[in-house]
Amino acid sequence: MLAGNWSAADESVLAAEHLASEALHPYWASIESNEIPALALEAATRLDALIASAPDAMVDALEGSPVAYLLLRHRHRAEHMDHIERVLAAAGRGVAAADGPVDRSFVERNAASLARLRDLLGRLEPADLALPVGDGTWTVGQVLGHLAFWDRFLGARWRAALAGGPAAQPAHMPHEISDVLNDGLPLTWARFASDGGRAAIDETLAAADEVDRVIAGLPDESPIESILGERPALIDRSIHRTEHLDALEGAISGRRR
Repeated sequence: MLAGNWSAADESVLAAEHLASEALHPYWASIESNEIPALALEAATRLDALIASAPDAMVDALEGSPVAYLLLRHRHRAEHMDHIERVLAAAGRGVAAADGPVDRSFVERNAASLARLRDLLGRLEPADLALPVGDGTWTVGQVLGHLAFWDRFLGARWRAALAGGPAAQPAHMPHEISDVLNDGLPLTWARFASDGGRAAIDETLAAADEVDRVIAGLPDESPIESILGERPALIDRSIHRTEHLDALEGAISGRRR
């Protein structure tokens, strides 16, 4: 990208990375080497230096885009570092033992992201739904539709899972299906936003509040640790919200300027 000859579309990058992660997983699982920690640190250090050298125009183009993770590496790392910390704790090498209480700190993270969402939505006016976000591919209203849909959808998946017993978890959602939904729904979200006005803003908050209440009420018998390790966004909604909230804040600040 820094050499200026990058032409791959965002969608193809996302699809390729999902496929690569699935294909390489068995290889990663079979590697046993004391050099791996040093390799991980070296790779992160080199990448951060490259990102720091990126021109402002490239940074602006990446922020708020579907591939913003190319720029915001702390989010990807935090998710996996949390997983590693939980594994070490379960092995008796952290602050909690395997038979200790279930780590429910995700409730506080969800509550903090919900409070941020509530504050942001309280500052929105219906006319703001038409503001462009990031590179202008989506509008504020479409981002709200995206958030509301996935929160409602996940809430429904959790309720269906819990109906099967406390040890159940939401059915797996293949990346390909998620990508198809994200590609096909923006027109619906645009209509939702343009016709909904204040109702669209209220629905976004209601959907987030509902899914957080379902997740906060998960019984301790639920496989919380396992889900946090494998599919953390099913429980920690702040993972999904943070990037979109940052993009919405950028759109609002642009309006004020």
